[in-house]
Amino acid sequence: MTPLLTSAAARAHVTSADLLAGHDTLVVVAPHPDDETLGCGALLHEAGAAGMQCRVICMTDGSASHPESRRWPRERLADLRRAELESALSLLASHAELHWLGYPDCGLPTPNEDPLCSRALDALVPEGALVLSAWSGDPHIDHQMTADLVSSALHHRRGVRRLAYPIWGRFERGPAPAGMAVVGSAPEVREIKRRALGQHASQMTRLIDDDPGGFVMSDDVQAHFVDHPEIFHAEA
Repeated sequence: MTPLLTSAAARAHVTSADLLAGHDTLVVVAPHPDDETLGCGALLHEAGAAGMQCRVICMTDGSASHPESRRWPRERLADLRRAELESALSLLASHAELHWLGYPDCGLPTPNEDPLCSRALDALVPEGALVLSAWSGDPHIDHQMTADLVSSALHHRRGVRRLAYPIWGRFERGPAPAGMAVVGSAPEVREIKRRALGQHASQMTRLIDDDPGGFVMSDDVQAHFVDHPEIFHAEA
């Protein structure tokens, strides 16, 4: 296992109630459609089931996953990925608000390039919220830029707690982040997460079959995100 997964395996699990305690709102900031399910789908479902206000902010349109597809040009693929996200949320937390910022996939700005983005994020986070966002240590530019934008938006907010969730960083050989909280889920919750992940068919199956080099998540990686506990930690 990687250092991150080894460290996570050695930690005692906390419950979703432990992590959500003291917050009325859960805000999930996802770099792409599907990261909300991969990184924190179980916790999002538990929050919704507990009656918390839930808000999902999707930063990009996900339209660069199959660049050579002729049947699925970027605009059509973006529409599909938004529909997939809406379907996933209908299973995870049907009352969740979806805010689709729609930046181009692999085209997020820096906070200095687009200060309006940070302001928009700030406005979408109520006082006292728990904010879950991408980890700056993930080896994907959109995850790193999302972390920077959220950090810029919320650096002055003392009443907001922010945690990061690792996606691709789980599988890297670099050092594990400190202070991880590992949240296990009941089998019925993992089944809901599995079904929600299946709604992202453009990324999880060969639905788009005219771009052999397009992204498709392997079955074993999908199973990892469904079966493994969710991991959260504070960003530096």
